Amino acid sequence: MDTLIFETFPPITRTYLIVSIVTNILCFLNFIKPMDLILNFECIFYHYNIWRLFSHIFFFGQVGIKAIFFILFFSRYSKALESSSFQGNSLVYFYFLFTGNSMMILLKLFVPEASYLGPGITFMVIYIWGKKNAQQQINLINLFYIRGSSLPLVLMLASWFMKQKTLKLDIMGIIAGHIYYFLEEIYPRINGGQKVLIPLS
Repeated sequence: MDTLIFETFPPITRTYLIVSIVTNILCFLNFIKPMDLILNFECIFYHYNIWRLFSHIFFFGQVGIKAIFFILFFSRYSKALESSSFQGNSLVYFYFLFTGNSMMILLKLFVPEASYLGPGITFMVIYIWGKKNAQQQINLINLFYIRGSSLPLVLMLASWFMKQKTLKLDIMGIIAGHIYYFLEEIYPRINGGQKVLIPLS
């Protein structure tokens, strides 16, 4: 693992990437059992597996093209968000990810089969990036251009078309991202600047 590559990433994105890559490799090598990482309320409440409230976001399912896809997309758009839209304020960006994780844990109440939410976190990051860079043109696989605001929808449709098992997780990430964006950006505009989320910046 080339440490020089990771040094180009801002701190929260870099930490998340290192932990998730190591976690997925350890699962692949059978040093860690995926079942010990997934979000399971019964294990949390009755067996005090508190780490499950967070470990599930670092796991992307079976190691393969899908896992690599999500890690690459997270690295690109998380780096862009933390470096520019969040103005290098790592505390605020950590709070954004923490809030998103909390929202998706609540959404799991409606999607019981959602056990690991790494793909959901990735889609939440992509959704917020798309909102903050709505007019930016993205060259999609060298075939055509789409606007930044359309990226989450295009990727979700691609998951649906390819019948990926992560589709519900993608949708959960988009919902969590939209709720965050509404509470952080839209609600204060229509209520005289009053914020629902804790103002850390």
